[in-house]
Parts: sequence; structure tokens; C-alpha cells
Amino acid sequence: MARKLVAYQHVARHRLGCGVDVVELPRFRQAVGRGGRRFLERIFTPHELAYAGSRPRTRLLHLAARFAAKEAVIKAVAQLAPGVLVTMRHVEIRNDRLGRPHVALRHPKLRGTTVAVSLSHVNSVAIANAIARK
Repeated sequence: MARKLVAYQHVARHRLGCGVDVVELPRFRQAVGRGGRRFLERIFTPHELAYAGSRPRTRLLHLAARFAAKEAVIKAVAQLAPGVLVTMRHVEIRNDRLGRPHVALRHPKLRGTTVAVSLSHVNSVAIANAIARK
């Protein structure tokens, strides 16, 4: 019994938030078509645009996955800091040297918040899941 109590106390010290988002590629393609470069620059960082641009055949799918990831991160972080306005540009999705995605939060009120993210995509759909911890 004591062991279970210790495990519970460990979890209780950390605040968690989770988020998920799905992006349909045809709808995303339409939004990019309407908004053009200005839309992309309002949503994505230069690093994210360069990453997707280095994959010309699947560029839109990679951007859609990052869009879903940003939405999932914003949902997860909102559970931890409901009064903090987090925009798409506050969230940057990067890849480590092995290609695994990770999140860089660019908001001063989110210092000490870590987010684990998972992205997946197929021909017409991108999905992302995020778990935030403070």
C-alpha cells in the first residue's frame, strides 16, 4: 500500500495536459491556396517552412502534420495555463538528429513546461498528439 501512495504522490506533483488534432489534407491544401505565403508565414516558423521545403514531394503533408501538432500542443498547454494566450508561432515543431519530433515553446509564461508530441500522416490525413507537463 505504501508503494502505491508514493507513486500517486509523484504523479500528483506534476500537472498534465493532453491534446490531439487531425488535419484533412484537402482542407489544408485549400487553406494554403487561399492564404498563400502569408498564411504559411503566420502559422509556421522559418525553420518549419525550410524543413517542409526540403521534402518537395510531401511538403504539404509535412506542414499539415506540423499544423496538427501545433493545435494539439496549444490544447495541451491550455489545460496547464488557461489564462495564457498561446499562438501557432509560439510553438515550433523540430526534429532531432534521428528525425523524432519535439516541441520548442516560444512563450515566456511557459518556461518549465515540457511537451511530448507524436505526429503521423498518410496520403490524406495528418494527426498529432501532445502531452504537456509543468
